[in-house]
Amino acid sequence: MSIEKAEILTRVNERLQTNFTDIDTQIQEILDDLSEEDLLTGTDSDQTLESGDTTLDEPTGFRALIAITLTITSSGSEQYPLIKLKGGHEQYRELRHNDDSVGIPRYFSNFNGKYYLWRPANQAFSSLIEYYKNHSQDVDNIEFDNSFRNVINAGVTYKMALEKGRTRMIQQWGAVYFDAKQKRIDATVHQVRIVRG
Repeated sequence: MSIEKAEILTRVNERLQTNFTDIDTQIQEILDDLSEEDLLTGTDSDQTLESGDTTLDEPTGFRALIAITLTITSSGSEQYPLIKLKGGHEQYRELRHNDDSVGIPRYFSNFNGKYYLWRPANQAFSSLIEYYKNHSQDVDNIEFDNSFRNVINAGVTYKMALEKGRTRMIQQWGAVYFDAKQKRIDATVHQVRIVRG
């Protein structure tokens, strides 16, 4: 069962004894706030590499990388997660300037929304990018699971109390929201960022 916008609206109106009809902005603010705590993960397995390819794109909604794993298409052999170059994109440019050969990518730098691979691919690869993501800007399709129901309801109630300047309700629902948010942070098993480097 997913969290529905209409349910949040009903909860907010019950708690604040109001008759709001539009709380989309406040819902999105809470979804964005929760995303900033790395509570939402995503995967991108749509990108592939051909021989000579040098980059992969950051996935839509990307916040922070967990891992990039390549698989050799012809053999199905999964490689170890790529290692981040310690010298960043400057080191990548130096490597490319001094050596234009291809091979199995083992390292990467992240620059301007792309992952630059060292070495460039010498054959076809599929990729799996695992990452922390931002919630989409769509309150009609809430991506957080049911375990976030209480924190989202409390957060939106708090945001609407702020919007209307209801001091007592701000204090009450602010405390409830921040407590519920911390409980979700503490209960969430964060994925170890296995990108070495």
